[in-house]
Amino acid sequence: MPPPPAKSTGHAKDAKTSVPAKHGASPGLSSSTTVLAKRPSTASTTVPIVKAKENLNPPLFTYAPEINIPARKADQNIASYLWAAGRGYLSFYKTGISHVRQTAKLAKQLREKAAKSSGQDMSEVLTRAEWQIVLRSKKDVRRLPAFAALMLCMGEWTPLIVIYLTPVIPEACRIPSQVQRTLGKIEKIRQERLRRVTLDSTRLMMKDRRAGGTLPTTSESTDFKKNAQVMPGAAVANFNLESMSPFELLLTSAQYNCHSRIFDWLYLTPPKWLLQRNVGQRLGYLWKDDALIERDGGWAALNKVEVERACVERGINVLGKREDELRKALVVQWKGGNA
Repeated sequence: MPPPPAKSTGHAKDAKTSVPAKHGASPGLSSSTTVLAKRPSTASTTVPIVKAKENLNPPLFTYAPEINIPARKADQNIASYLWAAGRGYLSFYKTGISHVRQTAKLAKQLREKAAKSSGQDMSEVLTRAEWQIVLRSKKDVRRLPAFAALMLCMGEWTPLIVIYLTPVIPEACRIPSQVQRTLGKIEKIRQERLRRVTLDSTRLMMKDRRAGGTLPTTSESTDFKKNAQVMPGAAVANFNLESMSPFELLLTSAQYNCHSRIFDWLYLTPPKWLLQRNVGQRLGYLWKDDALIERDGGWAALNKVEVERACVERGINVLGKREDELRKALVVQWKGGNA
């Protein structure tokens, strides 16, 4: 029986997002594996709220459509209800595929627009909304062929399978219950990773001790475990990959979901070069996204879906929280400000 619909969030976790090609490095960033584009100007200008929302938030057709499944009537038999529910899901998926195609067409136009401005990074030419459309569409287009084949095989029964195949399902084709299930897994994995990294902190610090250096004392090690903090947004612009220890890299990777789960299953620590690459890409993306949000209108102009997505990408739990709580978390936990 197809799963019942849940309240739509219009959002799912973003798998790791690769930062577009860049042509310069920020003065505050240093890495042999990651080169970031020039930070978009955040010169203070008054942006009308309507224009700000347009610049910051992708259009509605880039998100998953609403899903309408008819309630079962009192005199309706189970077979009839399942058929009607299946048709409702099928209509949702068809609309979702249409959204993916529309978004892909728009993304192509935006890439052509950016290509005309030679010598400039894409983020300097496009708005934050347009930049996000290009990044998200690229991944959804890759997922579309496998999902289309699955739909042809399963038809109305697709919802019974896709909820377990989220990574290959385009974001615009994910049902609300699937989104909630994915967010729950993300938060559970993050909590478990942070717990394991903290417990393993002494070994990681010993592994990275400098030649001629001294090991941390028991009291120092214990204090560090208790007060271990991940990198807040305010520090992203100044991170230096080369100076980060394995403990700091692994802690940051756990918070922002930068390494594969295969390392968790095998109880292995990812190699330092892999952590440097993945953490650099993730922090580079967040650094650029922060700059574009500030440039194009500010955090207050983000819509509910984008606020939730921003929290997920920045390692902030979202399940069971209201929109105002998520906005407060972005200000306090990420930006380091006051509520």
